[in-house]
Amino acid sequence: MQRLNKKCFHHRYALLTGGRFVLLLLSLLLLSSSGGYAHGTDTLVTDSQPTVVSGDTLSVDNKVDILDALEWMIGQHKRFVKHKVTESRTGPFISGFVYPGYAIVTGMAGVATFNISYRTKRNPEGQLSFINNNFQYTQYNQVVFLSLSNFYTNNNKWQFPGDIRYYHFPTTTYGLGTNTLPAAADNIDYSHFRFYRTVLRSVVPHTFLGGGYNLDYRWNIEDYSANEGHTTAFSKYGYSHRSSSSGISADFLYDTRDNANRPLTGTYFNLQIVQNLKLIGSTSNWASLNIDIRKYIPLTHRWYTELTLWGFAWFTLHGRPPYLDLPSVGWDSYNNTGRGYAAGRYRGRNMLYFETELRFDILRNGLLGGVVFGNLQTLSGNPGRYFGDLQPGGGAGLRIKFNKHTSTNSALDYGFGSHGSRGFATNLNEVF
Repeated sequence: MQRLNKKCFHHRYALLTGGRFVLLLLSLLLLSSSGGYAHGTDTLVTDSQPTVVSGDTLSVDNKVDILDALEWMIGQHKRFVKHKVTESRTGPFISGFVYPGYAIVTGMAGVATFNISYRTKRNPEGQLSFINNNFQYTQYNQVVFLSLSNFYTNNNKWQFPGDIRYYHFPTTTYGLGTNTLPAAADNIDYSHFRFYRTVLRSVVPHTFLGGGYNLDYRWNIEDYSANEGHTTAFSKYGYSHRSSSSGISADFLYDTRDNANRPLTGTYFNLQIVQNLKLIGSTSNWASLNIDIRKYIPLTHRWYTELTLWGFAWFTLHGRPPYLDLPSVGWDSYNNTGRGYAAGRYRGRNMLYFETELRFDILRNGLLGGVVFGNLQTLSGNPGRYFGDLQPGGGAGLRIKFNKHTSTNSALDYGFGSHGSRGFATNLNEVF
């Protein structure tokens, strides 16, 4: 591991003029793309480590991130950014931001995020524990709060991933399956509380087994067309003003990725079965199965180019889930499926999803990169015997290096899909 030179705090101010001012605004716009509605799985930290691309090791000293670019644009001797770099390996590492975001389902959003990560002092080489908090208020009067976390023990034998959320979420649903048309749009509204906590133990290297508890509780559910006496897909399925899914999960995780923020190589495989039970507060007895598989294949040695593959399956094993807990595009754990479509555009009893992405550096120093992506999704209706049409999506995006020490990128993508669906998607870290 390489160490950074220890620096003190600096307070430097300058007036921005001409082209540098315009360039700064463009950079901050891309920096702000870490909001929106998609969320990365990991944390913002300062941890010095080399970047490895298929055997070619490039020191972070050869890389450039957004702070380096801001320093150059404003002037080496007129730096206005408060900046501190330490040799600490354990943290805590703390960051907070307020910025604009955007997604098809939310429109413009004001976003505030606060992140804490750390390693235990007994194991400074261990995995980073983190808490990522995110608050959004959107153009469509949606309120979103998320707190994603994972805690590791000293020897990395145990980990405790968690997901706590609150939504007040006026949005649109289109019925079940992937044969639905935009004309079927139905305006709905609801409040939603989520609490997930899982306990995983390492059984062999890179492999974890465990279980946990999942709760999704919704209230003040309103289907406005159904309230006016119209028949909707929601009312046909079973519309009520409250629903609860309360279940016990069994989990398997295999993860050989070198860096969860921006994997350069490795495989990720996660399987979870959840049995929801009336006995512990569920509206009905039903079970689901999630399978998440990702593969990262470096294509070149001297210039970062990588092919990534993602397969995602979400099945209802038995029973009748509440309508809003059915598998849906954009409502996976990190709201990342279906770029080119609004979250909730397709919903059904079962879901199959595939995405591939070509990632590459545009600048050799890593500050600016790009992606080209394509995806396919199909969902079944109810009772879900047959899958509907394959709905394609695709697009391209830019990557700005947010933190070169952790390979964290700020992502801005433009995607398009069937029936004229299109729009931007933003993310902090890669989509998968």
